[in-house]
Amino acid sequence: MNKRSLYAFYTVIVLIGILAGCSYEQTLVTIGEDQYTVADFKETFTFVPTDDSVQRHNKIEEYINQMCCVAEAKTRNYEDDPIILTALETHRKNIVYNGYYQKEVVDAITVTDAEVKERYEKIIDQVHLAQIVVEEESLAQFIQAELRKGVPFESLHHFSLDTVSEMGDIGFHSILSLPENILAEIERVEYKGTTDAIQLGNYYYFLNVIERKKSDTPEYDQIKEHIRDAFKREKIKAAAEKFIEDLMTWAKVEYNPIGLDLLLKPDSLLTEPELNTWVVKKYDTAYVRVAAINEAIQYQYRQSFIDPKQLIERVLIPDLIYDKAVLENFDKSKDMKRKLENAFTSLLYQKFYSDEILSTVTVDSAEVVSYFERHPDEYKNKKLEDIFRLVESKVRTNKINTLRRKLFSSMREKYQPVINEEAVARLLKEEA
Repeated sequence: MNKRSLYAFYTVIVLIGILAGCSYEQTLVTIGEDQYTVADFKETFTFVPTDDSVQRHNKIEEYINQMCCVAEAKTRNYEDDPIILTALETHRKNIVYNGYYQKEVVDAITVTDAEVKERYEKIIDQVHLAQIVVEEESLAQFIQAELRKGVPFESLHHFSLDTVSEMGDIGFHSILSLPENILAEIERVEYKGTTDAIQLGNYYYFLNVIERKKSDTPEYDQIKEHIRDAFKREKIKAAAEKFIEDLMTWAKVEYNPIGLDLLLKPDSLLTEPELNTWVVKKYDTAYVRVAAINEAIQYQYRQSFIDPKQLIERVLIPDLIYDKAVLENFDKSKDMKRKLENAFTSLLYQKFYSDEILSTVTVDSAEVVSYFERHPDEYKNKKLEDIFRLVESKVRTNKINTLRRKLFSSMREKYQPVINEEAVARLLKEEA
């Protein structure tokens, strides 16, 4: 490729990136002085592959309706509501630590086509095995000695505890499905050879390689994405374990075995010094003591019998991730600011919607009876006393839907949202 072609190639790539970014940050709707982008919409609504154009359009309309309600909530000073501000603080921590974990662990993982192909080859690489299984070590040593003398595998099978499979035949297995220690032993033997004794738990196994072949099913294109997804999950699991291990080292987390034991001691038997015993510390300076968590730990332990250390780490690890994120100013990044702003917007809408609709809807018994009598075909051969709650729920849902339509209609009329039809068209066409 000459320099001019190379320059043109990179120019196209850069333009594609810019256009993709513009599409994501493109304004979807303007309500007064507030602009909401395609990215903001995607923080709230997700398209799924089964959504048709009508369902997608309905989600976009719902989002616009909600943002009109947010505009009204702001005029009524909902932004200063203590319930919303308290909820935002909780949401803030969850959003930041989840976002940081996503960036550091999940988004950092890639699975190349070459890796997928290599794994596929292992799936279709099949080995046909037969086994001899014994429990006594002395018998295993005897069989191994006999095999090394050249005694046929089949003539030794009568020693095996496996009496179910014919002559120990356990069928074909893909190379990928075999544990590494077993695969290593199989790779050492020649075709139709037998491994030395492999100890697994309390038993000793001898594996005879009957046949090796490449399967013609499944086809690569049929399962390549399943392989990619499974491989990515494995990589994420390994990366997550390393991430948490490094995080605990960074925070200098240390447990006190005495304190952990005291967490399971009945409250009535705990002395003052025991209550003041530290359980876990971080950063060399922050201590958590028995008195602060024993009640919560004991309650959780009675429900699940999960080890106290694991219960502690359910809270400790998110705290540490959040601390690390804030230390690196991750919470001030453009993407995170947008997520936090959208969380606040969502809380404004939820509180406004609850105040305007959910808390205002009441259903009395007379309405339930009336609905039941006016819809005889809907409840054929049913007695009202048997389905009263079901009918009551139906009446409540109908009232909520009526109020929703009225509320959204009035908000749309009041705030006159300006919709970017080009952005809507792109959303309707893009892949889920």
